[in-house]
Amino acid sequence: MAQAKPKTAKTQVIMISPTNTTVFNPGDIIPPHIELDGMADALSGGPVFEGTDVPVEYLFHYTDQVHNLYAFLEDFPQVSVDQALAALRERVDTNNVIFSDRGYVSGTPIFKGSRVPIDILFEFLAAGENIDEFVDCFPTVTREQAIEALMLAQHALENVAYESATR
Repeated sequence: MAQAKPKTAKTQVIMISPTNTTVFNPGDIIPPHIELDGMADALSGGPVFEGTDVPVEYLFHYTDQVHNLYAFLEDFPQVSVDQALAALRERVDTNNVIFSDRGYVSGTPIFKGSRVPIDILFEFLAAGENIDEFVDCFPTVTREQAIEALMLAQHALENVAYESATR
């Protein structure tokens, strides 16, 4: 019996599953147990959900524009709730905004490049102040960092709501 020829990634393929993310760069050998279902050719290597041809970007469009994970899951039943939630968690990138280390400010989450705790922003907004006033009071924090922190909080709250509603 002839051995199947190993598949080689032609373009970058990113596969997201509930437990991990796998990236195959052009030229990488793709293990035979991974089913590509033509996704590398069909999607030019864009991120897709493992075992499907559904681009991860579709999920982000639904949650950013339509604000509805349920509509996405209904329209793409081949994607599991766990896969969608894993992709949403992975999307949240705190590297440019938040820093936390036990040896620095006792581990309190702070805005990267400053000593300003993240919670000060929320206290400021709860007191009726706006982002510009916050940045004026804390010039080591950029307006972009403050906005990104609010977006991260929004995504985190949405993810918690989705997870609790789908369990």
